[in-house]
Amino acid sequence: MPDLITIARAAQNPTLATLGAANPAYLASLVNAASDAVRLSCRRNFTLASYTEYHSGGIYIHEPLRLRQFPVTQISRVAASPLPALLVQNVDAITNQRATVETTPTALRLVRIASAVLSTTDFLFTTYPTLASLAAVINTLGAGWSAIVRNDFANWPSADFKPLQGAISALNGGRDLEIYSELIQPFTSWPWSAGAGQSDDGFQDATGWRLDEETGELFGRFPRGQLNIRIDYRAGFAEIPHPVQEACVQLVQDLYQAGLINSTLKKTTLGASSVELNVTNSAAQMSAKVQLLLAPYRDYAKLIFR
Repeated sequence: MPDLITIARAAQNPTLATLGAANPAYLASLVNAASDAVRLSCRRNFTLASYTEYHSGGIYIHEPLRLRQFPVTQISRVAASPLPALLVQNVDAITNQRATVETTPTALRLVRIASAVLSTTDFLFTTYPTLASLAAVINTLGAGWSAIVRNDFANWPSADFKPLQGAISALNGGRDLEIYSELIQPFTSWPWSAGAGQSDDGFQDATGWRLDEETGELFGRFPRGQLNIRIDYRAGFAEIPHPVQEACVQLVQDLYQAGLINSTLKKTTLGASSVELNVTNSAAQMSAKVQLLLAPYRDYAKLIFR
């Protein structure tokens, strides 16, 4: 994720311009740290980018489904009903003491251990773009590996696999990898507006959604389930808002100046004179000016609903 400000934007501040001339690497590090701190404080990324999220479905009529990034510029897919799409197995349990399959954001990974020797093979989704091509190359790998495409998913993109939270065993029957198969369409008119033959909420039995792009909220009805909804979308600002940029600049300056102070020093003696620091608050926090600039951009919903 790119920094929220450029070095040139930071150098508009006279103090940071001096730092940039003397130690540009340190200024770049401070800009990076401040950008991360602002994102964590506001609970959003700001930068325009593509995202994929997984949510649990249910009836969201009065309470919307909230995307983690906003404003939303495009929703390319809302999908539900994950189904088995590719069975991956290793049938040589004599040679292999362990065999696992996992997916990463960019590849399908096969790992096996035979007589304490680890073998790892990655099949990139860009090289094997369909499930049919992925199954074909797995079936030529040998060492007990095989794959079967399920449910007419042969021509579906392999990149549609959800990254797994850890590897799963492929021995003893193998494991199915899932793909979210059912597209949920946005409501355009019917049955969004209440009418004859509809339930009190105006949705009847249909699934669908409408988007508030400014807040990233999807209002509608979704199939019930746990993490059964996949949403692919783009969100963020093409240009980071100027208050957020200025907050980042001010935070960089605060971090730099705080680094010049020995926070462990309580008292020092200079000849016949002595200086004792009055430490009123040792807790690290953003300055009031930074908080004022960021206040309109914080995602307070995450404090309430997450």
